[in-house]
Amino acid sequence: MSNIDPGQWLNQYVAPQLLQEFKNYKDDFIAVLKGVPRAALTADGVRWNKLINNVDFYVNNENEFSPKKMTGERLFVDWEKYDTDPTAVDDAEIRYLAYDKRNEVRIRHAEAMKLGIRDHVMWKLAPDDGSNAKMPVIRTTGESDGTGRLRLTFEDMVKYLERVKRLNLKNMNELFMILCPEHVTDLILDNNSAKFFSDKQIYYDTTTGAVRSIMGFKFFENNAVLAYDINGAKKPKGAILNTTDRVASLMFAAEETVYHIDSVKILYSPETQDTRSADPTSEFRLQTYGLVDRRRDVGFGAVISGIA
Repeated sequence: MSNIDPGQWLNQYVAPQLLQEFKNYKDDFIAVLKGVPRAALTADGVRWNKLINNVDFYVNNENEFSPKKMTGERLFVDWEKYDTDPTAVDDAEIRYLAYDKRNEVRIRHAEAMKLGIRDHVMWKLAPDDGSNAKMPVIRTTGESDGTGRLRLTFEDMVKYLERVKRLNLKNMNELFMILCPEHVTDLILDNNSAKFFSDKQIYYDTTTGAVRSIMGFKFFENNAVLAYDINGAKKPKGAILNTTDRVASLMFAAEETVYHIDSVKILYSPETQDTRSADPTSEFRLQTYGLVDRRRDVGFGAVISGIA
């Protein structure tokens, strides 16, 4: 087995592919989030006016009609600032490298920004807990996987869809679920699901292992960890999980989301302007403003692994 030590060789050839991070930057679900009309963007954030539909319908009415005012609600979503750590590169460490380290640093910052925004979006959209009936949260009820976690079953998914349908959302064609890896495995292994389909490949692709969209849910898969504690409270982003914490899959109705990213600023201080350091140093980082949120607390939910 090869030995890996800190630092880098200065004068040997380094294959560029060996410099890649072993991370999954998959964020395909972001494409279905709803953007913001330019007219709604302000220096403080996003502002919407929304009319509340209070129009009643009558059959065989014999009474005189009385006109009503249609009132509204105001929605405001504040800006958030997204940054990457500055990275310093000095002349001494790159003078004999066989690759462009400064350019590689820029690539790593772009990947870190993408990864950070992906994780933030998932965490921000997920319900804080299961206290709001309009944001349904359930625990899985299957057999233990041997680690104290109860597996997700096809029956769990059917019952969950029933709860989501009761919300009577305007657009039921935009229901999405981001499955965590454990729940993907659970659904593939659920033998009971096979009896609902004439061909198992209708349920999942045996070549790729991807679970196909079923029962009105369009599935994405992601390795980002969304988790809840034993009491059903959402864990802080990036928190270390305890033995009683459980991973979760995120459900969201796309029409209730809002997402916007401004142009990313490249903040770069070149080494040619460093007149004092013994080894002239350049610094690089990224910054942007954006926002992601629920338009209202309806149409979001989570499927949390149960505790054996």
